[in-house]
Amino acid sequence: MEISRTMADIALSKTISNESKTAIDLSKFEPPKESDGWKAFRIDLTKQVDPPEPLIIQTDTGIPMLHRRNIGTIAASAKVGKTFLISAIGAAALNDDSFLGFHCPKKEAKVLFVDTEQDVSDTQNVTKRVHRINDWDTSMNKDSFISLNLREISSEKRCEVIESAIRDISPDLVMLDGIVDLLADFNNIEQSKNAVEMLTRWSTQYDCHIITCLHVNKGTAELRGHLGAFLRQKGEITILLTKKDESTSYIEAKAIDSRHRPIDDFCFRINAEALPELYYPEPKPATTEKNRCFFENILKVGNTMSYADLRSEVMKVSEVKERTAERRIKKAVEESVISKNESGFYYIPFKNEPQNELPF
Repeated sequence: MEISRTMADIALSKTISNESKTAIDLSKFEPPKESDGWKAFRIDLTKQVDPPEPLIIQTDTGIPMLHRRNIGTIAASAKVGKTFLISAIGAAALNDDSFLGFHCPKKEAKVLFVDTEQDVSDTQNVTKRVHRINDWDTSMNKDSFISLNLREISSEKRCEVIESAIRDISPDLVMLDGIVDLLADFNNIEQSKNAVEMLTRWSTQYDCHIITCLHVNKGTAELRGHLGAFLRQKGEITILLTKKDESTSYIEAKAIDSRHRPIDDFCFRINAEALPELYYPEPKPATTEKNRCFFENILKVGNTMSYADLRSEVMKVSEVKERTAERRIKKAVEESVISKNESGFYYIPFKNEPQNELPF
């Protein structure tokens, strides 16, 4: 097994070496010449530098989410939906209209999807998912969406293959699922720093956006290891996914880091056709309405209760201490959820009832 892996790596290395000899047009980016010393890195105000082109825009708000020359991260616990979202973003980049609330302003964009984790059959299913979303033939390849499966090669070779593909394809958007497989130890400071700097260099040198995936630590929203810290530091956006199990299971997406104006939070679910779709959970009742429902269960409409009895009931039902119960009663009075009559007893006012009118 080790021998065949070694032979495969040698063959792959030769292929990459030959491909690297192909002439490359890097007119989009002119890297500084280090031989010029510090002058190569000086900001020159005599030359206009345009901001990076937005590649993915949130359609409803018009807020750009992903730009060229930048990297981004989708973070979540295991099996929450990172690959579903990253493939949805790829589909949106190539859709004639929009998908999952996002669109790409560039016509005829190119997307490169790199899978380092899953079996090749799973990677093929992700590729077919993008085809289904965009109504493409699932038995035919598309040059605008190219997928690679790099699970079976070493971390070092993965990096070589990815850069070679980016160089040859010139994609606008690179989706890397996931970055942790490009290094040996995601908690090693030097390896993590080098991996993130490599993505940053690729995004600038090849004028693309690279979005990747990373797990969060169990029970927290913190990205894993030093790798996660560097991604949050260097990336333009970090999107945290959280699974919500209510009457309908769905996934909440929230931008927890954003170098620019953050996109609005959104939710999606996986439908019966195994495709992601926007989901709008039932709005939670306002605090006032919550309080009204709470006190209506204690103090029935038409009944009255002394302050001491009401406080005792609030303490009992809410399992809180006396001062907390008193604060809740005070808030309910301020919100006109409950009222006090001339005898000092509390009651639930009828809706639209003038506050100076007694319920009897």
